[in-house]
Amino acid sequence: MKILIATPSLLPNFGGPAYSVASIAKHLENSSNQITIITSDDNYVKDIKSLSQWDLIRNFGMWSYFNHHISYLAKQEKKPLILSPLGMLEPWALKQKKLKKHLAWHLYQRKDIERCVAIHATAQSEADNIRNLGIKRPIAIIPHGIEIPPNNIIDIKPKLSAPIRTALFISRIHPKKGLLELIKAWAKVEPVGWRMLIAGPDDNNHRIAVEESIRKYGLQGIFIFLGLVQGEQKTNLLLEAELFILPTHSENFGLVIAEALAHGLPVLTTTGAPWSELVETQSGWWTNPDVDSIAEVLYEATNLPPSKLIEMGERGRSLVSERYTWPAVIDKHIRLHQWITGYGQKPEFIID
Repeated sequence: MKILIATPSLLPNFGGPAYSVASIAKHLENSSNQITIITSDDNYVKDIKSLSQWDLIRNFGMWSYFNHHISYLAKQEKKPLILSPLGMLEPWALKQKKLKKHLAWHLYQRKDIERCVAIHATAQSEADNIRNLGIKRPIAIIPHGIEIPPNNIIDIKPKLSAPIRTALFISRIHPKKGLLELIKAWAKVEPVGWRMLIAGPDDNNHRIAVEESIRKYGLQGIFIFLGLVQGEQKTNLLLEAELFILPTHSENFGLVIAEALAHGLPVLTTTGAPWSELVETQSGWWTNPDVDSIAEVLYEATNLPPSKLIEMGERGRSLVSERYTWPAVIDKHIRLHQWITGYGQKPEFIID
């Protein structure tokens, strides 16, 4: 099958979607599909006049001219189109630049959604939020896949606490990621013997506000910025840390949470991410995204001995291995494509 994948960006500062979309494309291509990727980073995108050479169009993202243009061309060519909103229909996201999105919704965005043959959501909560907007199109619930590090990599993970214990945040430095709330919660708890590493690119200069808050609460030297991390550096951080924290206000999936679990790290996150499984499997904490709630679970997490955190991390690694490996995830994408193009039955993970 010839599939066009359109996404705003594959650059690292685009965050988790850059990795997840590229991975979906790679694994689809490994399953005997012919994949073409175009992004708004490419200068030639506006010159695309036809989508006739592809059997199926995957449109990742919303609100931009780029994504609207792809939707328009798919309609012109009568090509089946699947939309992946990338969390851009989550309640928190809709409140950002609210007036512009309100106008766009009525001018073109709702029409773009309604001409899709299906919508791809990464969790039930994302599907529910889409339905709450009055969207009636079929929704396929397919999580992101994860590359599981081999056991010999995890076995080298330190088993004893270092003199200074490490909590880790990896994501964009952006208001929705909850760093300001984390700083206030940390100041309330004052975890003894812990440091907080912040890894990720600055988004729209939000780091300035974060640094001001760190100075206000006297946490210089405890909160440490590392910038963008990738590859081996990222892996080493995940292996060296004892606790992963993402106090987010909104995630449609939270790929970095799954990555942390895959590396044997217990996770502290919020109900802004669809990870109630952390509580169900006793592999982390899932709390409200406010200062008091974060402080309560932060106190619990940072007062556990290393052995207990290691046990939680092992349960988290089992969770990801059982539910989020790429072979199982990409099989769902393939079955979705087959159903849409008339070569397969309707999969059980599609809700009407």
